[in-house]
Amino acid sequence: MKKILSLLFVIIPVCGAAQQQDLSKYMAGAVTLNEAGYVTFKKHYDVKDMSKGEIYHLLKQYAVSQIVEGENSLPQSRIQDVDSLGGLIVASIEEYLYFKRTAWTNHRVRFYYQLIFNAADGGFDVEMRNLRYIYDDMTEPQTYRAEEWITDEAALNKTKTKLLKTPGKFRRFTIDRKNEIFRGAAAAVGVQPKFTIVKIVSDED
Repeated sequence: MKKILSLLFVIIPVCGAAQQQDLSKYMAGAVTLNEAGYVTFKKHYDVKDMSKGEIYHLLKQYAVSQIVEGENSLPQSRIQDVDSLGGLIVASIEEYLYFKRTAWTNHRVRFYYQLIFNAADGGFDVEMRNLRYIYDDMTEPQTYRAEEWITDEAALNKTKTKLLKTPGKFRRFTIDRKNEIFRGAAAAVGVQPKFTIVKIVSDED
């Protein structure tokens, strides 16, 4: 019995730490601003042994099939500009961002953003910018810009250690969607995700 109680006391703090660690990706610095003060997400991916043209082609396929024509996309989504020689793809996206979706309820907003890909020999850059949200499931639809809703100042408490309820929800789901899009783009050109391998050593080894 003592062994069971001891094990429970060990497990509870570990579970709490895991939950806190899971939230860390949404905390201070997770939402970045450009020089003009607008929310902008950027990431570079290295793609070994692949030309600009090959990367451009795969990214365009991904942008059209998975984003512009994605499961939650709305009519305004479109490829806004392309430059195959320069490796540029610009997409203007309108889609539903779901906070909760069940058979009985849909809690969602319309999510607008611009997605930019710049392909080069051996890699590409992806950028998400011009983010805004529209709550239209109400008498008077409400529009929110990311700069007033998901920044550190807007979505975190004064000590930057906790997410505020409503803006924190927008921040979490926006970051999750951004990560999904960026990882999808990387996977489309063959970039493998990185995993951390943890080796557990017991006293019996």
